[in-house]
Amino acid sequence: MPPRSQQLYPIAPDTFMKSEIQVPTGLTTEGLLGRRYFARLLDSIAIVAVLAVVGVVWSTVVSARAGVAPNLIFILLLCVSWIAYGTILEASKAQATLGKRLLGLRVYNSQGGRLSITQAAGRNLLKDGPFLLLGLIPGSQLLALGWLVVHLIVIHRSPVNQAIHDRVAHTWVASPEETIQLRIV
Repeated sequence: MPPRSQQLYPIAPDTFMKSEIQVPTGLTTEGLLGRRYFARLLDSIAIVAVLAVVGVVWSTVVSARAGVAPNLIFILLLCVSWIAYGTILEASKAQATLGKRLLGLRVYNSQGGRLSITQAAGRNLLKDGPFLLLGLIPGSQLLALGWLVVHLIVIHRSPVNQAIHDRVAHTWVASPEETIQLRIV
């Protein structure tokens, strides 16, 4: 049996996808869930802080003069900005959002390379789109919670910690092995 870092893992076992990925030597997907969740928290804080400042400026300059339409435009811009943040940074040479970079994580395609802009856009649209959409619908918080639970179940059942958006976009999150501090065997 090859070393763990060279094993083939099915992207989506027992589902509609037939692909496999190979974790290249020197990278690991083990022990990353906590860092992945913390990176998501850091990214969310950064995005909300920037969008809050933009929202204050927007509300004082634009919506105070024009009524409801500019508020709808701002909500649309907010959603597009949220998805664009992950798309642009994950398709960049860094292959990571700011939170992932701080925690030593990168997003890879199924061959272990960099994501294309369309692949990164699809990944982030699938990751954030449902939550943003459900956040705009009054009374849909229970649906958003249900979607989150499904995501958590899928990511924890995957041999390489792939969430739904990773499986559909054929991506995965990994880290160089030397950045792993604690390895439980």
